[in-house]
Amino acid sequence: MIAHQSVFFNRIALSAFRGAFKCVRSRVLYSTIRPLHCNSAYSHFKSRSPVESNLPQRLYFSSDATEAKKDADGENVEELDAQVDPEEKTAEDDSVDLTEKVTELEGKLAELTNTLKELQLKYRISLDNCEQIERISANKLQNAKLYAITQFAKDMLDVADAFELAFKALGSQHNVDLDSKFIEGIKMTESQLHKTFEKYGIKRFESLNQMFNPEVHEAMYEIQDDSVEKNTILQVVFNGYTIKDRILRAAKVGVSRK
Repeated sequence: MIAHQSVFFNRIALSAFRGAFKCVRSRVLYSTIRPLHCNSAYSHFKSRSPVESNLPQRLYFSSDATEAKKDADGENVEELDAQVDPEEKTAEDDSVDLTEKVTELEGKLAELTNTLKELQLKYRISLDNCEQIERISANKLQNAKLYAITQFAKDMLDVADAFELAFKALGSQHNVDLDSKFIEGIKMTESQLHKTFEKYGIKRFESLNQMFNPEVHEAMYEIQDDSVEKNTILQVVFNGYTIKDRILRAAKVGVSRK
């Protein structure tokens, strides 16, 4: 009798357990479940049970509860992943975009740096060219001021040569009828001409008895003379002149030969 009653009670308990498990399945968070009072069959059974010790007051679930908890935790993790993933993805995208922008800016910076170096080089070259042009222009201007009368001075040398030829002619003639004052006047005129030459940097240089120098002398002829060294200037046809530090006219001379 007791055995049949125990089997009956066990069947009622199993039925109650199935109903209770369906009720609390979605809310299981721990490995134990409190006594199930929601099933009417179990309540009826409890009220009629003469031996309460044959039914446990608490129902323990081990493997099924753990699996339910794992399922719930998995769903929570998936929900958290679904919430976090978009932000992380956005951060990763922003990081990639920033890296690309930095790379692009570095490329532009390198390009601009090269352009700046080229412009600086061109500027220095242009500055050097301008300074060189300025120096050349200044030298040309100075030379123009100093040597502007070069051609005029060359033309005036013909007048100086005429005076020299006149004095040579007067020195070779012994005419007592020549007025001494006239000769003195010619000498004064020549002296005044040379003073004017010196005022503008024009000077006559001596060549007689000097060694021939092709830079300042022009040989017109040769004179046989063994008493002097070869290429000694024995005669001066026309004197040479300088203007500032330049040769205005080379002296026309006759040189010795052996």
